[in-house]
Amino acid sequence: MASGLGNWYVRQTMDDKRKLKGMLARIFSDATAEESERAELKGYLSSGALTMAEIKEVFADFVQTTWKITMADGVVSEVERQRLNEIVRVLGLEIDTLPEEWVNALRGSLAPPERS
Repeated sequence: MASGLGNWYVRQTMDDKRKLKGMLARIFSDATAEESERAELKGYLSSGALTMAEIKEVFADFVQTTWKITMADGVVSEVERQRLNEIVRVLGLEIDTLPEEWVNALRGSLAPPERS
């Protein structure tokens, strides 16, 4: 029985991680996180569905995926730059957690991270 419970937890955690990553993709799709979207994100992050370590793991995966998509054509457009900046600001990401190229793309255009 404990094995079944462990499998359920792993599946549920994967679903919760996918939900968060999908939420991040939706929130930042237009390069602007609206107040209602930020409130939704804050509510989910504080719900206890994921641990802080799991949240950081999803954020790191989201950063890597976002950077790959941004660089698919080899050019960072102004809208993409705005999206990257908004992600850093809203998620309160530390510069040293970002790909070096991301930091270089934003150099001089970084807004300070939001504080809750």
